[in-house]
Amino acid sequence: MADDRPMATPSLDLDPADWRRVRDALRYLGRDLHHRSYGVEASRRELLWAEMDACLALAERIEAAQPQDPG
Repeated sequence: MADDRPMATPSLDLDPADWRRVRDALRYLGRDLHHRSYGVEASRRELLWAEMDACLALAERIEAAQPQDPG
């Protein structure tokens, strides 16, 4: 479930490389949660998947809000 709200201007003064690190860390966390979900019961798996989806959606919002940089 994607959050279609526009991302608010962050109050943190981070440069694009820092935002890229945050975005990449959220994506890594999402993949890790997905990997961990295979070792738990179904009810716990649903919670992990919901958190994974939230991490990936936030990463996408950060990417959309940041100007494209070549690196």
